[in-house]
Amino acid sequence: MTLTDQTQGDVDTARARWQRWCEERNDGLAAPYDWLSVVAYHWITATSEETSDHPATVPGSWWVADDTLHVRAASADGLVLLTPDGGAGPAPLDGVASVVVNEAGAHRFATVGEGALDDDGPVLVEVLRRGGYYALRLRDPQAGAREEFTGVPVFDFNPDWVVDVELQPYEHPRSVRVKAAAPGLEQIASAVGEVTFHRGGREHRAVATARGSAWLLSFSDATSGVLTSAWRAVPVEGEVASGRGVIDFNRAINYPYVFSDYGTCPAPVAGNHLDLEVTAGEKAPTGRTGVPPTEGGPTALPGKQLLP
Repeated sequence: MTLTDQTQGDVDTARARWQRWCEERNDGLAAPYDWLSVVAYHWITATSEETSDHPATVPGSWWVADDTLHVRAASADGLVLLTPDGGAGPAPLDGVASVVVNEAGAHRFATVGEGALDDDGPVLVEVLRRGGYYALRLRDPQAGAREEFTGVPVFDFNPDWVVDVELQPYEHPRSVRVKAAAPGLEQIASAVGEVTFHRGGREHRAVATARGSAWLLSFSDATSGVLTSAWRAVPVEGEVASGRGVIDFNRAINYPYVFSDYGTCPAPVAGNHLDLEVTAGEKAPTGRTGVPPTEGGPTALPGKQLLP
C-alpha cells in the first residue's frame, strides 16, 4: 500500500522520516573523508621501478609489476602506511611497500603526513583497480567542496513517488557489462531481476542490480542532465519471494561521481531509462551538472581496458 492510500498522519510521519534521512545523508557526505573530500586521481602505468611514475600530489615512486602495485619512498617524503585496522603506522615509509587490490576494489593505503583521520587530518591515499589498471585517489578533509557544502538539493517530499512495484527475480544473477563515469571504463554489474510499475497510464520496466543481499535500481529519467544528475540510484524494498515491493523515489540519490571530477561509478544497465520525469529525490549538486565527460578528464582510462 502506497502512502497515497494512507492517512495524513501516515504521510506526515513518512515526511519526518525522510527529513531525518536527508539530514543523515548530508552529514555522511560532509564527513572528513567522504565523497566531498576527493581532490585528485592518478593512474599508475609504469611497469618497473626504473620507469616509475611520480604523481604530482603524492610522494614516492610508483609502479606495477606481477599484478601488484609498488611504491618506494624515503622517510622524508612523509608517506605513512595505514595499518590493517585503518590506523596510521608508527613512522613514514622508508623503503618499498606493495599492495594488491582486486578489480573494482578500493583500499585505504597511506596518508601524506601523520595524524588522525579527522577534520584536521592528513591527505588519505587510496589504491584502486579499474579496468585492470591501478590508480591512486586522494581525499583531503580540507577540500573546498567539503568546506563549502550546505547540503544536496532535493525535490520536496511527495507521497505520490512512493510506488508499488512488481519484482521478477532471475533464476540466477546475471553478469552485465555497464559503462561508467570514467571514460573508456566498463564495469560488471550483477543483475538480479526486473522491476515493473505503472505511472501516467504506462508500464515502466527496469533491471535491478545487487547491493549486497538487497536490490538496487540504478536509472536515468527525463530530468537527467537537466535537473538531476546523469543517473541516480534508489533502493527496492520488499520481499522478493512475494513478487511485490515498493520504491520510494524520494530517496533516490546521486552516485559519488556527481560530487567531483574523480568518480568511476558504474552506469545503469542499458535500457534503464524511465520515460518520465522523476521529480523526487536528489537533484544535481549546486554548481555541478552531474554529467560525467564522455572523453578525457583525470579518470579516463589510460589505455585499452585490460579485462575481458
